[in-house]
Amino acid sequence: MAFNEFALYGKGVRNAFSGKDASIFDGDGRLLTTVESWQAQVNFNTATFQPLGSPIEQAHLLGYSVTITLVQYIIEDSDFIKQAFDFFTNGRHAPMWTLSSVIHGYDGSESRFNFIDCVPEGQWDLHNLSIGDVTRRSISLRCNQPPDLQKILTYQD
Repeated sequence: MAFNEFALYGKGVRNAFSGKDASIFDGDGRLLTTVESWQAQVNFNTATFQPLGSPIEQAHLLGYSVTITLVQYIIEDSDFIKQAFDFFTNGRHAPMWTLSSVIHGYDGSESRFNFIDCVPEGQWDLHNLSIGDVTRRSISLRCNQPPDLQKILTYQD
């Protein structure tokens, strides 16, 4: 049986990360301070086939896509909305962003990903208002370049 040293005495829990340990930056290195939540996901696309005489269906990897969903507090309109409305009005070039997500480790290390050439996708919240709640806006993006892993988070006691 394998021995999990992180499970002893709550080491794993004590060193787990929360949202306060993370930052999201735009392509110019500006901190996006109004982001409440952030999610970057990869979706793998496969084709399935079942060889004659085989009881198991198999899959072949065809490609993948990377999507980002973020929810921001509305304190002021961000570049996301400004550039989207510029596109609605002028219709020339779709907005495109580069974003960087960072998790700051307790030992000074960090996990850093760059997401390049991200364009609007799906539904966006333009104006959501409800009594007694913080106003938020949900935004979805699709990345046209592979994510760029800049740094890997490490752990040292």
